Amino acid sequence: MKNVIIIILTVALLGLGGWVVYDSSTSDSSEGDEVTNSNDDISVATEINSKLSTASVLNLSNSGLTEVDSSIYNKTGTTQLILSNNNLRTLPSQMGEMTKVEVLKLDHNSLEGSLIAEVRKMPLVVLDVSDNNMTGMPAEIGQLNKLESLDYSNNNITGLPNELANLKNNLKTFDLSGNPLTREAITNLKASLPNTDIIF
Repeated sequence: MKNVIIIILTVALLGLGGWVVYDSSTSDSSEGDEVTNSNDDISVATEINSKLSTASVLNLSNSGLTEVDSSIYNKTGTTQLILSNNNLRTLPSQMGEMTKVEVLKLDHNSLEGSLIAEVRKMPLVVLDVSDNNMTGMPAEIGQLNKLESLDYSNNNITGLPNELANLKNNLKTFDLSGNPLTREAITNLKASLPNTDIIF
């Protein structure tokens, strides 16, 4: 009888020990899963940061800029350059090196004279130079054959280059409101850009 009891106790202890070992391995496995998940999270975060660091939008609006220096125009991979609401008076010709810019926003600055001729090197789709002190428009704008939106509102434009007629196939909107242009100039512009919505 004593032998039977010893056997039963031995079996019971062995069974309990096996359960403890199993539970421990299960716990280790669970912890391993947590480590894997944590590594996955780190991997995703790294990928997002990588995409952000190579983002092609350069937004420097409201930055108090007084000039466009090499820290800006050397970013030649930029496709959207936003320099709105600064204190820019002039632009460097080196901006022509930014040959991938499709959206250029220079609105609400203090730009004078005419836009740089080098803008022709940019594959612009949107150009906004509204709310500046510009008095002219370069003939080279006529070379922007992908341009769809052109905003020169609230400047001091008194004359328009004939080359604007070259934009007739793609230009959808042209805002010239707030400029001292004559009705005759606008009438001639509408004739040369029959498919463009001209705002004046």
